[in-house]
Amino acid sequence: MKKSANSQLLSDERVSSNEKLKLSVYIKKASIIKMNTLISLTNSTSRNEVIEKSVDFYFGYITSQFSQEYLCSVFGTKMEGLVGTLGTRISRGNFRYAVQLEMLARMLASVLRLSGEQYGKLRKRAVDEVKHTNGTLDISKIIDDVKSEI
Repeated sequence: MKKSANSQLLSDERVSSNEKLKLSVYIKKASIIKMNTLISLTNSTSRNEVIEKSVDFYFGYITSQFSQEYLCSVFGTKMEGLVGTLGTRISRGNFRYAVQLEMLARMLASVLRLSGEQYGKLRKRAVDEVKHTNGTLDISKIIDDVKSEI
């Protein structure tokens, strides 16, 4: 006689997890027809086997969804931290660069004694050149341009 599944039997450590237990279920006719089709598609021998494979598959599917959601949240949090740290480092580097560039510009302006008008023309030309070269500057070309102006 088959043992019927109940909470006491399921919690009994002496019953093997591979032992088959009797379980009564009510299933729609359409689902039974699907089970009969799955018997041949999955090379199963019975509806019981189809149900066990279905439960195993669905359990794996659901638990992988939990794992995926957990991993995505952990990965997302980690990436936010890394990007935030990187952004802070880049901002600090840009600030240091801007300070050095400001000092250099002030020293150069004091040595060359540029007027506001001369500075404006120089800046306009620099902006146009950077736009034209997409920020890729060649010092030898710049030296040639300056020599040709003199």
